[in-house]
Amino acid sequence: MNLQRLNVNINGVPSPGFSGDSSLFEELVRMVGSEIPADYIQFISKTDGGHPEISCFKLIDDDNGENLFDVDWFYSVGNPSVEKVKDALLIWGDVLGAKNLPIGKDAGGNQIYLNLADETPSVWLYLHDEDRSRLRVSNSFSEFLEGLIMNPDFI
Repeated sequence: MNLQRLNVNINGVPSPGFSGDSSLFEELVRMVGSEIPADYIQFISKTDGGHPEISCFKLIDDDNGENLFDVDWFYSVGNPSVEKVKDALLIWGDVLGAKNLPIGKDAGGNQIYLNLADETPSVWLYLHDEDRSRLRVSNSFSEFLEGLIMNPDFI
């Protein structure tokens, strides 16, 4: 997982890795009702929330890549400078449902989340502003990160 290529930052400064207490992850496990995947914990340990410069993704069933979305922010577990996963879970948990962990959002506030009920947790997009649609983004968090590209409109 090459996280450096994403250049996750907070106001232009590289996002620090997680430096909090492991009890924060234990609290998320209790709140969401499922274990947190190792690849997500590894991501947070290296970059605890922030804005990725390489942030564009397509939906898993969109072979033409016509519907592109952007990660505006990844939520943090312990970084006080970034909106937290726990706070997003308190706001969106009932809407997303059990065993769904919000991990980020797009510029419109649509939630990017991990479906922890899948054998290998998959990544989904909840479009709150489009009839509350749920769209599958990738089959795993690692696959999601590897699939992020530069927004073609910015090239």
